[in-house]
Amino acid sequence: MLLNGYSQLAVLNGPRNLRGAVTWQSIAHARHADPNAKLTDAIDPEAVAVRYDRELIDVLPELQRCGYVFVRSEDNVVAGIVTTADVVQAYGEMAMPFYQIGELDRSLRRIITRRVDLDLVGKLCNRSINSFDDLSMGDYLRVLDDTSVWSTLGWPLDRRTFIDRLHEIRHIRNDVMHFNPDPPPPDTIDKLRKVNSLLRHYGELA
Repeated sequence: MLLNGYSQLAVLNGPRNLRGAVTWQSIAHARHADPNAKLTDAIDPEAVAVRYDRELIDVLPELQRCGYVFVRSEDNVVAGIVTTADVVQAYGEMAMPFYQIGELDRSLRRIITRRVDLDLVGKLCNRSINSFDDLSMGDYLRVLDDTSVWSTLGWPLDRRTFIDRLHEIRHIRNDVMHFNPDPPPPDTIDKLRKVNSLLRHYGELA
């Protein structure tokens, strides 16, 4: 277990018959009760196996209780394991684009609110804008792409390059917000983080 970084091992009587699991916790309990405990004394018979097609949200109570569940394949073989760490990582990977896009949206809106009159925003967006909260990513692009607005920011950045990057992020945002089943490009989070970092730095100048 140490050599391969395993925290749980399934104890099987054949590929389909789960007898239990050996975990660091069960080993500690067995050795505490008997320093000469054998492997059989460390088997936790309460180990849970779930079908691979169960909804993750339905398995969360068992994951919270045990810290892991074993997974049965289509032919009922115990074929894998899901741990709470796996779930945290998966949800983190799914949530990160939403978090980064949310930060970007707030930063751009704050910058425009500080520097641009609402009437001018409406003219640049070619529609009635009642509040800065009504602005979309497309609106941010239209406003910041205006040379007079850009000049008021005083940023030592190339406007065209910045706007092109925002166009890229707009497409990323649309895919994320509409739950595109295709995974985002590998550099998606990196692009969002770098733009957010830039806006945190230069946004203070606005």
